[in-house]
Amino acid sequence: MNRRLMVGSCVLLVGAVAWTAFGQTDGRARFQQMREAQLKAVAALQEQVGKLKTMMEQQPGAQGRNFQDMTDDERTKMREEMTKRREEQTKIMAEINKQMDTVKGGMQLAREHRQALEPLNDLLASAKSENATATAAKIQKLIDERQKQFEEKMTAMGYDSEMTQRMVERAGQPRGQ
Repeated sequence: MNRRLMVGSCVLLVGAVAWTAFGQTDGRARFQQMREAQLKAVAALQEQVGKLKTMMEQQPGAQGRNFQDMTDDERTKMREEMTKRREEQTKIMAEINKQMDTVKGGMQLAREHRQALEPLNDLLASAKSENATATAAKIQKLIDERQKQFEEKMTAMGYDSEMTQRMVERAGQPRGQ
């Protein structure tokens, strides 16, 4: 009986140690992946900022000429160039924002998301307590839209819905818990 108990205890102990080690390596691997993604994002940020700086240093097509002194064709061409530049700058800024989200990481984004929804949730509770059903429905729609945008952003960053939910829940807790 003692022998079986000893063998069973040893098997459980080895299993517990192996399970813990497996969990730690999985966590370490996830942390390493996140760190690599952040380093790639920083490199991409540097590249995008360089592009933006180059664009801002370049003089648009007018070469210092007064807009009023141009012909209609020159003005049209300049407007088209300016529109194209603005579109390129908008794309670069969107990419910079995306990379900044990666650098921040999922937990920081979850904290920011939760903080952004707090006033809306308070307003929703107030509307419900006052039986303002139409107002409550509009507020709920805003909350749902923001939640969907957040989930899409997290999915694009490689987080599944379960992991995202856990991060949002943890983001509501004080740090260190």
